[in-house]
Amino acid sequence: MLDLITANFDWLLTFIKSLGYIGAFLAGFLGSSSLFISIFPSFIVIPILAATSLSPIIVGILAGIGAGLGQYLHYYIGSGGRHLLSEKKKKSMDIWNKRLNKYGILLVFLFAVTPATPDDLLWIPLGFIGYPKLKALIVAIFGKVILNVVYALIGANSIPMIFEILAQYGIVF
Repeated sequence: MLDLITANFDWLLTFIKSLGYIGAFLAGFLGSSSLFISIFPSFIVIPILAATSLSPIIVGILAGIGAGLGQYLHYYIGSGGRHLLSEKKKKSMDIWNKRLNKYGILLVFLFAVTPATPDDLLWIPLGFIGYPKLKALIVAIFGKVILNVVYALIGANSIPMIFEILAQYGIVF
């Protein structure tokens, strides 16, 4: 069973490494654009990419840009839902937009920079109420870049050590 796991993990590592910097952007984009469940999770892929000969800072920046753009797609889900509302309901939603003008940017940044928050839960309502797109996108990319640079630096500094420890127990990738 362990051989099967290590063989599949070895294939995954080889595939991820072959993607290079493009893989960092794709990992961020695909990981953030899927609703609620990440199909290409940045917290796994980015540390592995950064542990290769790639620059962890560039890997983190590209993954962050991809993640910010991926989250942006959820805005349009909410925006599409807004068109289904009556004019009266749209006006009542505009109250939320006014409320978010004061703290919305901080909220977008906090959701973007923390790994444990499901950003989808924020972006869909932002689109629904018509929150300013560009303002939210810039802050989200900034937060995602910070988060992914941290992932990349952790990976670059710890994954080689983890593989070395596993090799001492006969588990070689």
